[in-house]
Amino acid sequence: MILRCVKSGKEFPFSLNTFNNPEVSDSKYSNLILEWWYKVGWFDSLVPFREVHVSYGAGKTPLVENKEIAAVLGLSNMLIKDESYNPYGTHKDRRSEYIINVAIENGVDKIVCLTAWNAGYSLSRYCSRAWIDYTSLIFPWVSQERKNSLKEWWGVITIDWSRFNGILRPRDFKQIVEEYDKYERLKNWENTWAVTNSFEPVSINAYKELFYEIKDTNPEYVVVPCGSGDIIIGIWLAIKELGMNTKIIAVAPEKEHPLWYALKYWIDEYQIEKYKENSLAEKLTTPFTAVLPILYKIFTEQWNIYMEVNNEDILKIKGIVEANGIKCENSAAVTFATFVSDKRPDIDYDAKVVIISTGKWLEN
Repeated sequence: MILRCVKSGKEFPFSLNTFNNPEVSDSKYSNLILEWWYKVGWFDSLVPFREVHVSYGAGKTPLVENKEIAAVLGLSNMLIKDESYNPYGTHKDRRSEYIINVAIENGVDKIVCLTAWNAGYSLSRYCSRAWIDYTSLIFPWVSQERKNSLKEWWGVITIDWSRFNGILRPRDFKQIVEEYDKYERLKNWENTWAVTNSFEPVSINAYKELFYEIKDTNPEYVVVPCGSGDIIIGIWLAIKELGMNTKIIAVAPEKEHPLWYALKYWIDEYQIEKYKENSLAEKLTTPFTAVLPILYKIFTEQWNIYMEVNNEDILKIKGIVEANGIKCENSAAVTFATFVSDKRPDIDYDAKVVIISTGKWLEN
């Protein structure tokens, strides 16, 4: 396997905790994607591990037709990929399954992830099955309900955002947890892997498999939430790999994502300085994502669409979606909100559209 820089094309040997080509980007940004892997088991796409060591059965989620929701959205040819059917109710289960199998093959004994909830909740369960020690890093504003659910399995450390000027790097994730475990738990690790969303190019490929599962519908558009950006990159890689013309519609909370500013100012490195979280889709809000250079490439070099929705849009549609049998949290509802927003993209009534509903979990 190799890591390839999307900006320069330069190749790097694969190793854990590697995500950046410092020759073309600031050290805190990710610009590497993983190439060369293996055909394994039931996976449709190639994967970065030689065999399945641990599986809870993530993936192969239903692709459903829902005429009631389609009518509200003004789409006659719409399908919903319902990721709430994954083992822990989130698309992040796909990522966890990749991470844990790569970790086993690379002798990892400790995994750490900065998380708003979904990634940590899912990953802690997978690590338990593999007997790999795990810690979630969270910020102080994460709700007590989420903290408690993360503490059910493995450890949680609350970190001070202000100490790091709003940005943490993988070396910080590793150092915080390794020092805590050394002095508070009297444990030392030989191989720690930091797998925080957007800093970790291996697990992004889990979302390639998601698109492979819908490719036979030959969609004109696939609609996905935009948070860390991992799911967008994985789908983009799959579309390129398959030689298809599907366009991505990425949906983020209004004015609470750096991609909006990057596209506005034509720069691929941007951090929101005066960041304030107001969106109901709080799992998608962020002042920074490490993969911004890759996202910038996706939305400036191809005819893909980036848009934003507000709380009114989310509330307008979420109840309707759930009343018609699709379980979704606010961060998943943004994809449906796309088509009731006054910023709705110009999509034909009969266009083939697949909406990715990413999960159902906690709202608080």
